[in-house]
Amino acid sequence: MRGGAIPVLAWGTILLVLAIGNWVWNGKPVGSGAASAAVVIIYGFGLALWRLRREAIRRGPPEPHTEIENVPSASLSAMLIGLAAGCALFGLAWAKFLLYFGIGLFVVAVGRMILELRAERATRREVLRDEEQR
Repeated sequence: MRGGAIPVLAWGTILLVLAIGNWVWNGKPVGSGAASAAVVIIYGFGLALWRLRREAIRRGPPEPHTEIENVPSASLSAMLIGLAAGCALFGLAWAKFLLYFGIGLFVVAVGRMILELRAERATRREVLRDEEQR
């Protein structure tokens, strides 16, 4: 992703300012150490993004490419999987029927996901075939 490291490094800078303020006003080693550890972790993650992909520090839109990409407009199965996970987790704490409902809904959602992926592949093949005929 182009520019993906910029927000992470900005977040690290904000955390650095807050950690310095924590060291100055609080002075307790536990809280100040935790704030400093957060700064190190976030800066480390941002620098890792930058090092893995030099494009992660550049601003602006990514380079254009002409490759055909499948971009679904909506996915019912993704929403159902999230709902199933919520039902199952809530069912663990509250009622067994929600757990069973969540498991059943998850199975149905995975089946729907398979159908969506097959339709996506068929559409891609059709578009590629039309491109070859031109």
